[in-house]
Amino acid sequence: MKIFCGTILAAIFALSAAARPAPRPAMAARIAAGEDVYGIVHWGLNTYTDREWGYGDEDPAMLNPSKFDADQIVGACKAAGMCGLVVVAKHHDGFCLWPTRTTEHNITKTPFWKGTGNGEQGRDYVKEMEQACRRAGLKFGVYCSPWDRNSAYYATDKYVEIYHAQLKELLGGEYGDIFEMWFDGANGGDGYYGGAREKRKIGADYYRFGEVFKFVRELQPNVTIFSGADDDSDLRWCGNERGFISEDSRATVVRTGGYCDGKYGNPNYVPTRNAGSPDGEYFRVCEGDFPLRKGWFYHEKERGTTKSGAYLAKLYVGTAGNGGTMDIGIAPNKDGVLDADDVKALRDFGELRRALFAHDANDDEKFNVVVMREDVANGELVDEWEFVADGKAILHGKSIGIKRIRLLREPALARNCNVRVVRGVGTPKVSYKLYCADRSVVDAILNAKGDNGETDTAKWMKKVK
Repeated sequence: MKIFCGTILAAIFALSAAARPAPRPAMAARIAAGEDVYGIVHWGLNTYTDREWGYGDEDPAMLNPSKFDADQIVGACKAAGMCGLVVVAKHHDGFCLWPTRTTEHNITKTPFWKGTGNGEQGRDYVKEMEQACRRAGLKFGVYCSPWDRNSAYYATDKYVEIYHAQLKELLGGEYGDIFEMWFDGANGGDGYYGGAREKRKIGADYYRFGEVFKFVRELQPNVTIFSGADDDSDLRWCGNERGFISEDSRATVVRTGGYCDGKYGNPNYVPTRNAGSPDGEYFRVCEGDFPLRKGWFYHEKERGTTKSGAYLAKLYVGTAGNGGTMDIGIAPNKDGVLDADDVKALRDFGELRRALFAHDANDDEKFNVVVMREDVANGELVDEWEFVADGKAILHGKSIGIKRIRLLREPALARNCNVRVVRGVGTPKVSYKLYCADRSVVDAILNAKGDNGETDTAKWMKKVK
């Protein structure tokens, strides 16, 4: 790994004493560990109703997989090279996939809990997924939807207390260390609501997320928090669910100005939430989240839409390789396992990713993969850069931040290489590493296709201004 001081290589350098936002300790630890690929697992009653968003009146008796296998699901994700999994413990339908004390609408009312005729009793889906992650060496995270279309108390103060209690059950130690807590912005609207079958509207800060984030971090000191709308989160939504992050995206972003009635208070947030801004006030890493298939939950009609390993590798270069993280949506089927197409795609992705970085390129050797990193302990300080090889600038961009990965269609010679910081603040510390991948691997990634279009969830979110 070669490290250069930006003040030495700067052509035109604007020095400034102004501090830039830096990551919280838990996020800094993830960055240092290189944890940039993980998954989010969607399985539950929606799997059996063929819906993306359940209404809240679904019968728990449907949850009756014939061969649920947490190790098969987690094993496929490990083969992809994921660092961890976020498990959806409760989606918008309000059904809790663990034996919660907060509502009767939970896994204890399912055939899955009662066993499959072999004497098993009390099967806790969240616990089985957590234990499978531990066995495989993956970290474990959870998602618990704030919106609850089942609860009769939703949109009242009583529901907020219920929701906080659910989070505390999940984070209080029963499921071990949690590496990420995931929140999204789908809130309010029509639902079952205990039989009322009506639309309900919530006000600003209904969930009291300031209080939530505080106790989440107290219960789980090493946790990172994903939230699209909260300045206090460690990761932010990139504005789409196709895995597209700007090539110059940075973690530093402007304030949201709060979020209410489908709008952000700061009109400058939405136009910059993907790319970020060097003048931003918060360090919130941009997450590229997208489903492995077309939708987040398993749908039989979506067979054949699984993204190929090569396309996943292309998205990796375009997410983690653009200063963000990559979050792949995993959807077990009605049997409780991953389809063979999904398993193959994840395995192929892992193999391609390993092949991309398998061979270091030393001086006077050819290279076609460049990986650059900036020490972000004091924030992202680089605002413009060039990568120089043998006296010629062959790559250029604005932000480096956590990581930039660039693939070359034509190999270059690793002679007199350096990263030239053209513009920035302070004294950036930038490192780079060169690799020589088989040309067929680079071509397969660069030429891969497989975009399924935008998800229904993102289409809903696109209404947010």
